[in-house]
Amino acid sequence: MLLASYKAIRPGMQGIANRLIRWRLDGIYSHNEVVFEPGDGVDHLMPDGTCEPDASGALWCASSVAWERLPATSPRRPGRRGGVRLKRIKLDPAHWDLVKYRRDPLAAAVHFKRREGALYDWQLILGFVAWFFRHKASRDTCSEFCTEAGGQLEGRRVDPCTLHQIVAAEDRYFRSLLWLAAAGEEAAY
Repeated sequence: MLLASYKAIRPGMQGIANRLIRWRLDGIYSHNEVVFEPGDGVDHLMPDGTCEPDASGALWCASSVAWERLPATSPRRPGRRGGVRLKRIKLDPAHWDLVKYRRDPLAAAVHFKRREGALYDWQLILGFVAWFFRHKASRDTCSEFCTEAGGQLEGRRVDPCTLHQIVAAEDRYFRSLLWLAAAGEEAAY
């Protein structure tokens, strides 16, 4: 499983939102997705029964979105704008930074199934500007959904830039442990 963080600018209103989010966070990311890969063991939970890339190379990605329409297959609010959804995305490296998300893919997929169709958390976004707007537990932002899909609590406290930095740091730490273990084995011989 991967975490994908969006670093490009979309056209239209979404591009304005990308810029505003980055400006407010003083960072380069405006959106996160949980990406399911082949071998994650969650094929049976995907709409087409597989985590293999499609013909264009797109992978299944789960997140909460503000403007996009939910797929017709969504059990709650199909065709409505904004909320938790799963869709195939071709993750162009010019637009996305990917990092290994070392969490349980099955737990993340089950979290998605439980939250699918939930509303986007506009109140949390407005709370960044004015403190009196309160988070709604029944709603999710992208980073909130991705954080909680990884088994962390209180995802509302994490933004797209911070989540990417946390997951990247954990991945570097894990890879350094693997390197030290491999170096220790070589030294033993």
